[in-house]
Amino acid sequence: MPDVLQQAMQSFATQNTITADITIFCAEYLVYVLVVAWLIVIVVKYRTITLNALIRTVLLAGISFVLSLVLTQIIIDPRPYLVEHLNHTLVPVSTDNGFPSDHTLLAAFLATSLWWLRRRFIPYFAAGTLLVALARLGIAAHHTLDVAGSIVIVLVVALVLGAIPLPKAWDKPLLGGTKQRPAQVARR
Repeated sequence: MPDVLQQAMQSFATQNTITADITIFCAEYLVYVLVVAWLIVIVVKYRTITLNALIRTVLLAGISFVLSLVLTQIIIDPRPYLVEHLNHTLVPVSTDNGFPSDHTLLAAFLATSLWWLRRRFIPYFAAGTLLVALARLGIAAHHTLDVAGSIVIVLVVALVLGAIPLPKAWDKPLLGGTKQRPAQVARR
């Protein structure tokens, strides 16, 4: 069955040098911009980070990564450029299994972790995750299954972690700052 979204993104990416450059940036470098932005959010808001948020964030990263390693052994999805026998791609792409997309997994983790750290920035990071995922399709590094699978992995792990009750005492800021009340958050 053809991957219509992947083919459409690949067609977009190869239209001209501008679309190719945009796709390459989003596929290769945008995830690093998201990491830096995420670190800035953490540094700026470090006084309000709770043990609860820290534990859930660390577990989200660890479990998502381990789950992706397990699933890459179970779900075999050769990369599109290999399946289509393309002579070249826009950027060098590895020949290993395409499932899941590591770039998309990282971007999805950054966006999802903000549920516990700083919700106000989720839409920006979600948009960044979408751009990374679509660009990974555009450079023929992944199929839609690979990028969607990465997002689903992170979301499922986050839902499970969010459902686990943690002690109320862990809701206090780690560094003695004051946790913002909903009215304070709404004003920002």
